Amino acid sequence: MTRDEIITLLDGRDPLAAARNTPRPTEVGWLRGPGDPDGVVIVRYGAGVTSEEVADRLLDIARSPSPVRTVHLVPSDDSPTRPGSWGTEDLLVVAVARRVLPDAAIRPDWDALGGPACQVAVAFGANEWLIPEGDPADPEHMARAVGARAVAR
Repeated sequence: MTRDEIITLLDGRDPLAAARNTPRPTEVGWLRGPGDPDGVVIVRYGAGVTSEEVADRLLDIARSPSPVRTVHLVPSDDSPTRPGSWGTEDLLVVAVARRVLPDAAIRPDWDALGGPACQVAVAFGANEWLIPEGDPADPEHMARAVGARAVAR
C-alpha cells in the first residue's frame, strides 16, 4: 500500500472498509504477563497523532530490514478534549496495520482497550493478545467466540 492509500483509509474512519478483503485470522496467539519486548514494535495512534504519522510509522516498519514479529498498537493518552482513541478508531488502526503488515502479529493494547474490544479486533485483523497478569480472561473461550483458535506463545 502507498502512503496516500493508508492515509485515505485512516481519514475515512471506516473500519469495515479498511478490513474489506482482508482475511480474518484463524489463530490468535496469546501470552500473559509483561510480554517479551524482542521483535515487538509500538505504533501509537489516537489523540495527538495524525494519520500521516501512523502511515509513516507503519511504512517504516514494513520497510525495516530487521524482522518485526509483533506490532503493538497503543492509543495515545487521554486529553481534556478527547479520549486516547475511539472504539471504531481502534478497529480501524488494527485493519490498516493488518493490510500494511500482513506477516506481522497485530496486537491491540489490552490494558487500554480491554478484553472484549481486543476480541472484536480479531475480526479486523488482530492476531495476538497480551493478557495482563491476573486478568481472568479465558483466551481459548474468547478466540472460539470469534471463530478462531487460541495458541499459547
